[in-house]
Parts: sequence; structure tokens; C-alpha cells
Amino acid sequence: MLNRKNLLILTGILIVLIVISVAQNRTPQEQSSDALIVGDFARGDLGRLVIGYGADAEAVVLKNGPDGWLLPTAWNARASDQRLDTLLQSLSKLRGEFRSDRADVLADYGFTDEATITLSGYDPSGSEVFTLEVGNAPEGGRGNFVKRPGSSEVFLTGANLLSNLGLWSGPDRPTSRHFLELQAYRGDREAVDRMELRGEESLALVKEFATIAPDSAGAEPAVDRSQWEWRLVGHEGKKLGMAVKTKADGVLGAAVNIRAQDVADPAAGLEAYGLGDDARAVVLTHADGSEVTLAFGDKRESEGDQPGGYYMVDLSGDGTIWIVGEFNVNNLFKGSADLLPDEE
Repeated sequence: MLNRKNLLILTGILIVLIVISVAQNRTPQEQSSDALIVGDFARGDLGRLVIGYGADAEAVVLKNGPDGWLLPTAWNARASDQRLDTLLQSLSKLRGEFRSDRADVLADYGFTDEATITLSGYDPSGSEVFTLEVGNAPEGGRGNFVKRPGSSEVFLTGANLLSNLGLWSGPDRPTSRHFLELQAYRGDREAVDRMELRGEESLALVKEFATIAPDSAGAEPAVDRSQWEWRLVGHEGKKLGMAVKTKADGVLGAAVNIRAQDVADPAAGLEAYGLGDDARAVVLTHADGSEVTLAFGDKRESEGDQPGGYYMVDLSGDGTIWIVGEFNVNNLFKGSADLLPDEE
């Protein structure tokens, strides 16, 4: 039987072995790096994310609410879940290798009063969860230099935080546009029964569905909503003939999947963007009778890092003013000559 002394010795050996095992199972990065942010973060864990740039403490603000994540710095437009998830994943359990603690060389690492990027996360109650400053990327290497506010200790982290802020060319002013959800409209192709194109011509494309033969005599044939052709209708209901299916389907595909490039201030009003009653529009009528009206207004020229395009609004949506590419408009507003078969 073991006496008390031997039992204590064996217990001590066991503890030492456990410590050695844990140390050996740590990754090389964990063994040689410091924890800069503790914990994992998902969208539901935070109530607010603030990105500062130099003296501008709120260059970009993302806020979690009942309707999901919005961007107060972009007129409360919807934020991209994917972009936000990517950033939060790179911040979760962030570690870094120590590089310097000299205040006189902070600028060499990209930490200046004018250009330091600050990332701050807050929980739903408003309490700060983390704050981190981001500097340059190392020459010829991956990752970014980071430090804690008020500290001169600089660390190199393997996570490329600048890229996850949309700054692929290096430190610069972060923009809200990087975090925008740019899916302006997405619909179901099969749910659409009719498309009205209010452009230079007033046209309508109406689906004519295939039927499925009944199983028994006397039964009514069923409608096959997965198979259709398109009838083209002109002004005042004039029947123009059957449209080329591939061409009409192309218009449908463009209508139900519209991605934008930017947003504009909705407070200016629809008329300011050429989105009044006389604007070009696509009206989608669904099998259940519901309608979606997508109006297209004036063209915005590109300027600096501001992309050009046409103003668009989903009149049945949340009122966001989108900037969509010229190709969207070109793919939607076809004339009768574009949609009908070529004349022999």
C-alpha cells in the first residue's frame, strides 16, 4: 500500500506530466505569441463595432439591431454578414508576436495620430469587449502590426486585418462601402409570372406555362411552372408575338438578381435621383399576385473611389437608394426588336 509520502510524489509527477503535455500540444504560434484579444466573436455576441481612423473615432460604425447589422455611417444601409463574419473571425482569439516596446519607433510600424486604425467592439449592453490599433503590414510578409491603445508594445499578428477592412493596398481610411450588403434585390425566377418593362418602349413579358397530362380520364391537366415560353405584349395590350425564350429568360435572370456597387442618401428624396413617377421601371408580378417595382433613375458619374452607375430603388422594399452598374440597365430594358425572333 502506498504511504502518504509516495502518494504525494506520484501526484506531483502526474501534474508535471500534464503541464508538459499541454505545452507540447500548443501550436508554435501560441508558444511564442501573446494573446491580444481573448475569446471568440460572432455577430450575435456584439452590439456595435466601431472603426476609427486617426482623429476620426467613428470613420465606420456597424450596429446590431432587430433588422440585423446596419451601417449608421452609410445611412443605415444593411451590412454584409459575410464581410462582418470574416473580420470577427480574424479578431477572435487574436495573438501576436512581440516586436518592439519603443515609443520613438511607433511611426515606423504605422502608428501615427493621423493614420492609426482603431477597432473597437462592444457587447449588446454597450460595454467594451475589445479595442485594438492596427498599423502597417510587414514588408514582404503577411499579417499586420497591432498594439493596444496607450501602449508602446507592438506585435505582429498573422491575421491580415487590413484586408478584412477592405484595405488591400495597405493602410488607408476605411470605408463603409466595404461592409455594405450589395445584394440590392434577389427573387425567385419560377415565382414570376409577368414582367413589365417601362423603358423607351412599354412592354410586358407574360409566361405561358407548359401543362402536365392528367393521370386519369376527365381530370384537368396540371400547370408545370418549371416550363414556360414568353408572350410579348406591347402598348395597350397589343400582342406582338412569342419572344425568344433565351432572350426573355435573360431579362428575367437580370431582374431577379441585382447587385449594387454603392448606396446613396435616401433622405434626399426619390426626385433628386431621377426616381420619380416617370422613371424607368421593371415591375415583377408573382403567382400570388404580389408585385415588386424596381425603378431606375439618373446616372451617377464615377469620382475618385466613388463608383459610377445608375440610381435604383426597390419601391416595395426598405427605401435604400442603390447604385447599380450600367450593365444591369442594359440587360433589363430591351426593345421589342431585341426580344422577338429575327425576321426572315
